[in-house]
Amino acid sequence: MIVAGLFFYAIFLGFYEPSKENTFTTALFWSIFWPLFMVVTLPTFGRIFCGICPHGFLGKYITRIGLKKKMPKWMQNRYIGILLLVIGWWGVYYVFPGIYRTPLGTALLFTVMTLLAFGLYFLYRDMSYCKYICPIGTLTRAYAKLSFTWLGTYQSACSECRTFECATACPYNLKPFTFDKRNSMTDCTLCMECSHACEAISFKFKKPSFSLFSRFQIEKAEVWAYLLILASIPIAMAFHHGIGRSNAAGEMIWSKTATIFQSLFGPGIDWVGLFAFLYAILFTILAGTIGMYLASKILKRPFKEVFYSLGYSYAPLFILSSLGHALSSFFTGGYERIVEGFAWAFGFSVNVEPLARRGDDWLMIFSAFKWIGIAWALLLLYKRMKLIEAEKLRKILAFPFAASLIIFFLGVNMYRNHIIDTYGRASGGHGHMHRSGKMFQTVPPKKATILQTGPRRESCAVCGMKLAMFYKTNHAAESDGKVRQYCSLHCLAADKTINKRNLSELKVVDTPSLKFINADQAFYVVGSRKKGTMSRVSKYAFAKREDAERFRRQFGGKIVDFESALKIAERDFEKNSFVAKPEDTLFFTTRNPAAKTRGGMGMRHGGMHRSGRQNAVPAASLWLAGKSLARPKCVRNVEGVFYLLNADGRRGKPRISKKNGCTKVSFAVPKSGYYPLYYVRSNQGLVNIAKYEYKRIDHGGEEVFTKAVVAPKTLKEIPIDLQRLKDHEDSFYSRLHSGEKVRFRVLKDGRPLEKARVTLQTQFGWQKTVQSDKNGIAEFQLINDYDPEWKKFNKRFREKYLVVATYDKGTQRYKISYSGFYLPARERYQSYAYALLIFLGLLVVIGVGVFAYRYRVQKPFREVSFDE
Repeated sequence: MIVAGLFFYAIFLGFYEPSKENTFTTALFWSIFWPLFMVVTLPTFGRIFCGICPHGFLGKYITRIGLKKKMPKWMQNRYIGILLLVIGWWGVYYVFPGIYRTPLGTALLFTVMTLLAFGLYFLYRDMSYCKYICPIGTLTRAYAKLSFTWLGTYQSACSECRTFECATACPYNLKPFTFDKRNSMTDCTLCMECSHACEAISFKFKKPSFSLFSRFQIEKAEVWAYLLILASIPIAMAFHHGIGRSNAAGEMIWSKTATIFQSLFGPGIDWVGLFAFLYAILFTILAGTIGMYLASKILKRPFKEVFYSLGYSYAPLFILSSLGHALSSFFTGGYERIVEGFAWAFGFSVNVEPLARRGDDWLMIFSAFKWIGIAWALLLLYKRMKLIEAEKLRKILAFPFAASLIIFFLGVNMYRNHIIDTYGRASGGHGHMHRSGKMFQTVPPKKATILQTGPRRESCAVCGMKLAMFYKTNHAAESDGKVRQYCSLHCLAADKTINKRNLSELKVVDTPSLKFINADQAFYVVGSRKKGTMSRVSKYAFAKREDAERFRRQFGGKIVDFESALKIAERDFEKNSFVAKPEDTLFFTTRNPAAKTRGGMGMRHGGMHRSGRQNAVPAASLWLAGKSLARPKCVRNVEGVFYLLNADGRRGKPRISKKNGCTKVSFAVPKSGYYPLYYVRSNQGLVNIAKYEYKRIDHGGEEVFTKAVVAPKTLKEIPIDLQRLKDHEDSFYSRLHSGEKVRFRVLKDGRPLEKARVTLQTQFGWQKTVQSDKNGIAEFQLINDYDPEWKKFNKRFREKYLVVATYDKGTQRYKISYSGFYLPARERYQSYAYALLIFLGLLVVIGVGVFAYRYRVQKPFREVSFDE
């Protein structure tokens, strides 16, 4: 009843609140029902999901009052459900990615399925929808054979039974007393109705997949379910989401086929996803059928007998690889989505962090599941090969051919890892595909000429992006006797203009020939319809003017020389950066102001990241900016000194670098706590300081929030300091919200400073100025000036604030800024939900009552012998 209530509530919310704020609908279906229930329970407890499925639960009652007709023969076909799942779900998923991942799309999908299910329940008897039409009906029946649960009977009681109460009580018209004899539970969903009717029902735990070690009545659709689901999920995902995210994606057959079809029929769908899906199905079927055909010839047995008997060995491949992915996803994001989604659905505000980060070493445990699945599949093949009547030598010779699909699955995983290790991951996920195969700038790595040397020779000298991925816009130059290669003219301009590096011998790639030519002799087509690299204005170079003219006629733009193209590239930095005056207020940001895309780890963790090395110390990244909180700009002239304090109070070592022309400050954050970072600039009687207090939380360890940890720290080199005072009742997870009071203490040479002028301003322009008291404390109340339309309201919106303290002493002036953020007050979007609490209380009382009643009426079977 609880599951059914959640099911229909999620569908209702999908229609009522279809915006991205509704995280409950997608979390329930795609983070709980499928991965955490279906994938986890099938290889362990079997089909218990079917026992709580809202369709099946309500279908039993609908069938009782329905027409009770017998389903037509043509509909009693298990392939209908399999095709609905493969084509109706996964086919649509690859062609229109994300269509089912929205609240509205999810609600529409399950509304259609519910109406179809209830209609068929009303028309036909014996829960025929679950057996034949349900998209996961045959799937769950097939994969439940891997479980270690079994529903049988005590044969001593069944031998004398004449009432067959277990079969009469079964809503699926099954005969539980035959399960042991047939070595199959057929369509049993473990609803346990038979156990309530008869005391002789036996629920047992056995060896995993024990029934597959012996003979049973084969269901051909189950073998095809193994094949098609293996193709649709792990193999198609390896093609599209694994290899498709590498720099060699454009060279794959599905990408090339997609390019041809897009040129014929235009965009509109994800052609790459479609053909990755189709090729995965084709290759999987060929690997399975051809191998089994050759094995049947060696064994001298009919193909169908070999294929459908040995095909059951494929069962562990999909379910084990999906189990590893499901558990890993739960720790890296699923837990967060589930908790916050349920809280949102019932009017609460809960902000939690993922239980792990991608790249955490211990998550490698889950990657071992697919290898366990491969080993399990080979063991099943060995056991089922014994059931084939053939000579032992023939079985040995036939084994590798019968295992061809298992070997193919192993090869796909190894090839995906090889491609990513060899060619690297492309930045931006699938963005490089553009639904047409690859970007115009991209060439295969073997066709890219790399002029620079060193361990990072294949990456841009400024931004670090792969050179082959943007090869047609590559530039190169000499600096201090070494060659530096750039992904674009934008990065060359950043190195020359922002980094003040002396460059000579400038070269650029000729777009048609892919050879380097002298940049000052090149003809640049600027502003064409072909996408640019690192800039909105594209710039492609040509050795011959006629090639440039041909390109311009086809894609637009104008032809200029190198100097003109360079000046156009330098305009990018005028928009995103400025030359700071001594009196300008500077501050740190967690995002690069010059970056075109925003998000990722920078939003949640303030730019924290890990290196690719195992056991690497996490690092944080901040950028120095100024001008406006709402639209910060990079500071070109960084002339001051950076200071860092670690969480333990010791000096840290910040690393200064440039990215997209902006000053990036990186530093290690080895343990939980606060890391104050300072930028100090002295000029003409003014000491100007920017401060940021970085907070690091180790979600995988034990957090200790003590007075020592929260105590403010300062440095003797900092003449004036600004510290935010935290309450000891807070924790590392505490965040500021509008309406709350925030206190700052101003220090001069380590002592509280009275009558300092302290101003707090928000990114929307509100500000207030106060004087610090005798203890150096200035107090503010964070106002709410984030007030969008309700449909656009985002409870996670981070409103920036900047506190600036100034103090004059004679001719010397001191100034320090402290930047941070706060969230909207919870009262703005949450209700107290008293009705929900009452409802949950009633559910608990009802649940306890139902459990107590069923426990009391339970009569376990036992044999009693009488000595006469």
